[in-house]
Amino acid sequence: MNRYIRKHVLFGILVTISGLLTQGMVAQDVEQADSSQVEAKLIDVGFGYKQNLNESTRATSTVAGEQLQKNSKAFTAQNALYGQLAGLMALENGGEPWSRDASLMIRGTHTLNYNNILVIVDGFERDLSSIAMDDIETVTVLKDAASLAIYGNRGANGVLVVTTKRGDYNSFNVDLEYQRGVIQPFRLPEFYNAHDYAQAVNQANRLDGNAEDIYTAVDLDYFKNGSEPKLYPNVDWVDHAFRQAAPTNKFNSRFYGGGKSVRYNVSIGYQSEEGLFNYTEEDDRYNSQLRYDLFNIRANVDIDLTKTTLFSVGLGASLADMTYPGMSNGNTGTSVYPIMNKVYNTPSAAIPVRSVNGYWGGTNLYNQNPAAMLGGTGYRNDFRRELITNFNLKQDLSELVDGLSAGVSLAVDNSATYYEGKTKSYEYEAVTLIHDVNDNLINYTTEVLGYEGDLIDYDYKNGNFNELWQNRRSAFRANLDYESDWGQNNTIFASTFYSQDMYTASGANHTFYHQDMAGVVNLGFNDKYFVSASASYSGSSRLEEGSRFAFYPSVSAAWVLSNEDFLSGSKIVDFMKLRASWGLAGNDVMELYLYESKYGTTSRYWFGDNYAQTDKGLRQYQLATEDLKPETATISNVGIDMQLFNALSVSVDGFYEERSDILVDAFGGVSGVIGINPSMQNAGIVKNMGVDASLDFHHNLGDFNYHIGGNITYAKSEVVEKLEAYKPHDYMKQTGHAVGQYFGYEAIGFFKDDADIAASPEQLFSQVRPGDIKYKDQNGDNVIDEFDVTSIANSWKNPDLYFGINIGFEYKGFGANALFQGIMNQSVNLNTTSVYRPLANNTNISEFSRNSWTPETHETATLPRLSLLANPNNSQTSDLWIVKGDYFKLRNLEVFYNIPEKISALAKLSKAKVFVRGTNLFSVDNIEMLDAEATGMTYPTLQSYHLGLSVSF
Repeated sequence: MNRYIRKHVLFGILVTISGLLTQGMVAQDVEQADSSQVEAKLIDVGFGYKQNLNESTRATSTVAGEQLQKNSKAFTAQNALYGQLAGLMALENGGEPWSRDASLMIRGTHTLNYNNILVIVDGFERDLSSIAMDDIETVTVLKDAASLAIYGNRGANGVLVVTTKRGDYNSFNVDLEYQRGVIQPFRLPEFYNAHDYAQAVNQANRLDGNAEDIYTAVDLDYFKNGSEPKLYPNVDWVDHAFRQAAPTNKFNSRFYGGGKSVRYNVSIGYQSEEGLFNYTEEDDRYNSQLRYDLFNIRANVDIDLTKTTLFSVGLGASLADMTYPGMSNGNTGTSVYPIMNKVYNTPSAAIPVRSVNGYWGGTNLYNQNPAAMLGGTGYRNDFRRELITNFNLKQDLSELVDGLSAGVSLAVDNSATYYEGKTKSYEYEAVTLIHDVNDNLINYTTEVLGYEGDLIDYDYKNGNFNELWQNRRSAFRANLDYESDWGQNNTIFASTFYSQDMYTASGANHTFYHQDMAGVVNLGFNDKYFVSASASYSGSSRLEEGSRFAFYPSVSAAWVLSNEDFLSGSKIVDFMKLRASWGLAGNDVMELYLYESKYGTTSRYWFGDNYAQTDKGLRQYQLATEDLKPETATISNVGIDMQLFNALSVSVDGFYEERSDILVDAFGGVSGVIGINPSMQNAGIVKNMGVDASLDFHHNLGDFNYHIGGNITYAKSEVVEKLEAYKPHDYMKQTGHAVGQYFGYEAIGFFKDDADIAASPEQLFSQVRPGDIKYKDQNGDNVIDEFDVTSIANSWKNPDLYFGINIGFEYKGFGANALFQGIMNQSVNLNTTSVYRPLANNTNISEFSRNSWTPETHETATLPRLSLLANPNNSQTSDLWIVKGDYFKLRNLEVFYNIPEKISALAKLSKAKVFVRGTNLFSVDNIEMLDAEATGMTYPTLQSYHLGLSVSF
């Protein structure tokens, strides 16, 4: 209770401070004109550098923060970017609210190693999760070398540039918004009831070659009639573990405006989400429900110190509190995987929730009761505190040289997470049934196992996590800019800057540095022809001293055809621009200290004449990489931007990239006889090519206005070189295929009987029986082994095709907006235990397995026989388990009503809006049981419904 009181007191203090701040600033007289109209035409490519979109030679895509805010359940911007930007692929992940950030890629996968994109927030590298979604003004994707070269050895995977909201001169405004909603699981698996489970076990046992059933006819009757639920349980663990819905709240306030020489933007936000677990209030000393509370505050202030000096400050802070059950902990850290594992893997017939004497149900075999794990093992709280700051000073030097300016910027960020909580053990009761000779139940005995322990503090020192985790980032930048016009419609802009930064995280060897010197020159001629060149000399401490720097140039050009005489009077073409660019960018994300030999312990060795033995020793286990280099991307891009009929905007880009110097292991070319792991080599090459495009159409018919838009990204990678070991057959080679291409066996059916097995090539994985998977003999040697592995399906790394569609309308204040998003040509491996791979090792079975092979269904079965044993033959990676991951989702739907100004003015409001929003409302896909984007044993992806009100003063 004290924790929640502290939160609300802090929230009240922050609101009071922001109110006083805004009152003080608005008191200043305003004489300077609003600059928002100028800013609206600019794109931000980071490092404080902006350019007029119509004059840009770069490939970029931009979305406004207002569009992102329609995703009501997104705590951070990652989960609001689905289908929003051409070139950007955002893929959802399951997980707790603080760890389910989307995976982000720009134009697919470029490398065999780290494909992480670079995120720049207000000019500095930061995590996107550090920025509240409501504070975002714009998000811009930088896609080609003309945009990326200045980022040196951090730009090759693409860059996401985020700008936060700022104030305006001559104004005072207040925006408030509150949403109340509910969340529910988007899709959960359905498992067999106890009777069907018992029948499936008997069937599997018989197909394993055993004649006697495990469950008798009496057992089956008890499971079916449910007369003895404590002795013959029938527990739907998914239904018991999850409640149908949970509440969520979101509040955001924004105070912005300015006076004569000051502009400000102050925002305060709060979000909360409760989890979907049951049994979290079993102990009146704590509540172990999953819960996430996030407070955030941001203040951006711009001060004209003089007519030529601008000082800007950006301060942001967030306080996040995370609660979850005590049994969540372990090697998986803050994940609830251990609980999900037992929820999915515990059969309905295994144990009751509570035993005959009121203890938690359990047995020696099923000794972790999912309900007890949720409510009887204590709780843990994580507290994350983050502070991000940046300071900018810009000086106009026109008195020295007309058009000259200089600036310096500093950023210091700090994030820390600390933990507290208490854990306990619990008692559970095992029941042993006693039957007569006819298998009738005549009695039972019980045994209490485990122990009911006291609540004790976590032992952090001996646990799997630290009591405190912290990271720090600092950066400095200095720039000199020159901008001028000469002659008629001829322009020049030149900028050079120096930057350096440091990142330090908890633990040893987690500090690294970057140092960059870069410059860019833009030339414009007659408002028709534009040329740009940029270059960076970029260094990284991840590389060996003496070879830490590399040079990355780029050139680009644009031709505005619509300003030519032959199009100047067109009634169709309002604007048309052709673009082309070429250049280099780097990627230095790699394991640290690869340029040094690695040493580690060995289990034991012998020495001396008498072969004395020691338990541990030190050995060299990997050679150093000589001449270590960052990856180098050579990127070419051509594009066209058009505006037609004063209503239609179109942008299309074609791109080609060759990534070289990719680190790969040299096992394929070095014999194991050397007795040591060979060094990593900068020898990998990957090609990536494709097209991305966006379209937006707006039209008004009187009071009815509507829009239809969309974007699409097609990106296809190919591994050109990876020092692949010799393969005797071309079909086995990964070289020549996409990054992440699935390789496995081609399933050609199931063995019908023993005669079919005898007449087929021998499969060496395990003894096969009728109903097991039969694989194709690729090389015709009459044996199925590792030499029959071939490419199957598509890549799991990323889809070839990613698209988003947005449509909306408004009529006299009433309207709706919908965002659809989908992918094509990505494969998913259905390997989740119990959900797709049933029964083995005393696990569960889901409805997915209904069409498993039996002698009676051998003509129509789509899955192999059931088995109680580990079955290496059937568990091989094959195209039977690899399925299409394509989907088409309704990501967001908003229905709103803008209250007429005459009515809102009565409450002294400038505008007011009531809305209903839903997310993840449906999905068309080929995946059963689970979300196509989260088929693992994770906390489920969510569907949400929100009712909200936003007002402005």
